[in-house]
Amino acid sequence: MNRMKSTFTGCMLGLGLVLTAGQSAYAAAGVWDNTFTPSSWTRQSTPGSLYAEWNTFGPQTPAPLPALTNPDVANFGGGSYSLLETTGAGSIFSSGNISRSGASGPGTAFEWTVGNVAGGPRDVYMRIGSLGAFDTTLNQSFTNFTLNGVTGTYQELFNGPATGGAGSREVEALISWLNVPDASSFLLTWNAIGVNASLDQLSLDVGPLAPVPLPAAVYLMASGLMGIAAMARRQQRAV
Repeated sequence: MNRMKSTFTGCMLGLGLVLTAGQSAYAAAGVWDNTFTPSSWTRQSTPGSLYAEWNTFGPQTPAPLPALTNPDVANFGGGSYSLLETTGAGSIFSSGNISRSGASGPGTAFEWTVGNVAGGPRDVYMRIGSLGAFDTTLNQSFTNFTLNGVTGTYQELFNGPATGGAGSREVEALISWLNVPDASSFLLTWNAIGVNASLDQLSLDVGPLAPVPLPAAVYLMASGLMGIAAMARRQQRAV
């Protein structure tokens, strides 16, 4: 994977305590393990598209977390962003990831509001990096991904062992929603499978507005006009 997370610090009394003690949760150079590039537009170039990315969520902040509004790596296209941990128990650790304080209870849950997206249908791709617990039945560390209440399509991009704990995984996934209906804003939600899964990295690609198809009546009218013109030409040649 060309990079590994740094070793855990402190005494290891289980994965929950390890995460609380802190670990490097992102690449030193802010690089994802596996790349993703939209196929139908050019990131940070195509007019009307949006891009935002967090590779670290520091500095360390006690729970409850305030909404995070400034992506730390990229913010292209004029979108507005508000990332909120909704259980009230999530903390940003010194390692720069977001996890639950303590070693028991439910995992973290998130709401990500994206504004300035109105105007028509769009394709949306969310990329997420996680560290820690991994559900081998779901094959996910975070789950229940929705955008305005619609479930997204989940695709694993990377899955490898994380240094420092049995069963601890470093996972990257892509969640997509295609042809999302026009809306003034997008609300993306998801949650961790358990207390020991931490949010490591996050990015969002929002495509430019999809071309609006012409109504069928327009095609019929155009065909009719071309037919009339062809008949007129034939009549002129016959005279």
